[in-house]
Amino acid sequence: MNLIRVILLLIGLIFLSLIGPNFAKAQIIPSFPACSNPGGTLRVLYTDGQHAIAGESNLRLGSDGVYDLTSGDHVQCFCSVDGSGVQTNWWKISSLDQDEIDTLVNLGWVFVPSGTPWGLDASGYMAFNSPYACGGSGITTTSSSGSTGAPVCNSDRPNAPVVTSIVKSGTTATISWTKVDIATHYTIAYGPAVGNYPYGVPNTGNVTSYTIGSLDPNTQYYFVVYAVNDCMPSLPSSGGQVLGASTGNVLGLAATGNLQTIVLVGSIGFTSTLLGVLLKKKSSSHI
Repeated sequence: MNLIRVILLLIGLIFLSLIGPNFAKAQIIPSFPACSNPGGTLRVLYTDGQHAIAGESNLRLGSDGVYDLTSGDHVQCFCSVDGSGVQTNWWKISSLDQDEIDTLVNLGWVFVPSGTPWGLDASGYMAFNSPYACGGSGITTTSSSGSTGAPVCNSDRPNAPVVTSIVKSGTTATISWTKVDIATHYTIAYGPAVGNYPYGVPNTGNVTSYTIGSLDPNTQYYFVVYAVNDCMPSLPSSGGQVLGASTGNVLGLAATGNLQTIVLVGSIGFTSTLLGVLLKKKSSSHI
């Protein structure tokens, strides 16, 4: 009888050792404050207009505020004109594998390969939407410290740039685009697949050409360029052949139309423009 107990105990320990790491990983989902008292620092506020919600294809009309949390995560608080609100918890992920991402998606999370098109960091995010009652009163501009005067973006929206060429040379790629009159700078997002942009250049300066280095000469890269007028980004860049449709959105203010991207084939001096492929869930690869 004692031998049986020992055997059962050993089996139990082996089982726990196998599931332990996965069980621990399942507990790392952070907690988020409610939009009724979001805390953190107000990153940006739009008092009206049409806005995008992660995982939704349609735009919503109302106000939208984004709060930066001390953890590096974000809370988006959208308030519709009819008083119904949507809170989106933006969890900045770093080490989740595809199985873990799939598990979270099955639990209602939305996988966002790169935050750059949403006005966030170029890293990947998991986003979770939940309803809340905001009463149609809009978003408060008071942070957890009680201070006021958080930024409100009233800048005019610039036109989208048109990418004119991409030239690959070894481990670098030079991207050129048309000048947008009211743009103060440009943002580039890029990665190994359309919609999967783990890398980015948040501010190229007010230029119409930029060279990115440290590329893998054997890897295919996809690029998208945005014109930015102070705090207001444009729609994604256009140019080339449209192969499909995928919506690109800026967190807090929706971008309508196709997310048009440009693919760089890994051969020296070869320029290609392939635009728009449907957004696919895919883990980040090397660069």
